[in-house]
Amino acid sequence: MRIQVRHIVFFAVLALLLAALALLAGSARYERSVVLCDGLDIQILDDYEFVTQEDVKGFIDKKYGTYIGVRLDSLDLDRIEKLLEEKGVVLKSEAWVTRDGMLHVSILQRRPVLRFQRGDQGFYMDRTGYVFPLHKSYTADVPVIEGPIPPVDTKEGAAWAEGVMELVEYVQGSKLWKDRIASIGVNKAGDVELRVNDGKERFIIGYPDNLDSKFARMGKYYTHILPYIIELKGEGWYKSVNLKYNKQIICRKDI
Repeated sequence: MRIQVRHIVFFAVLALLLAALALLAGSARYERSVVLCDGLDIQILDDYEFVTQEDVKGFIDKKYGTYIGVRLDSLDLDRIEKLLEEKGVVLKSEAWVTRDGMLHVSILQRRPVLRFQRGDQGFYMDRTGYVFPLHKSYTADVPVIEGPIPPVDTKEGAAWAEGVMELVEYVQGSKLWKDRIASIGVNKAGDVELRVNDGKERFIIGYPDNLDSKFARMGKYYTHILPYIIELKGEGWYKSVNLKYNKQIICRKDI
């Protein structure tokens, strides 16, 4: 008997809770149907400056149209999100409204990991390989790869760019090479090459692959070849060290 009473009480409380939730949902829908939008709140969720709050407002004004003075339940929040994500630099956007009549928009920008520069033309790339343009007045603090960059919108070019990203991560994660490598670039022959802080040599990597082997040979140059050549010819004798061929270290005194 007591068990039956408990069941009755339980289901009665549950029914009351469901009714209360339905009432709240109905109330919220009613509020959205009578409250008009009277403001826009924009939140940038990261520290990049590819887009500003003014940019976002201008883009919504231009692409979406009128929202101030419109009923909250008439705003197409999904459309606002999709319009904002059409901007390549926007990784994710969310739009929602609150009872005070405010339209809220949050923006998460793409995180660049590299900047490729070919003359006065350049672009950023994120870790997924997504390419987006440089900004007119803002420059992200990321490694810059300069030179005759191959097209990265092909399968071969995308694989090459992925290799360059792995090379940058390899250098940044190495206690031995992180502070020694001054820059990474591409020479006229299309080979990736490294410049160092403590010498005049150019270390030619070629295609950015087999990094363990190539950096091992670079280490051998410093431990076995350079001390001997300094003693014999003095510092700065070799100008290029080619590491791109398997099991070979080709040193040249001319550029």
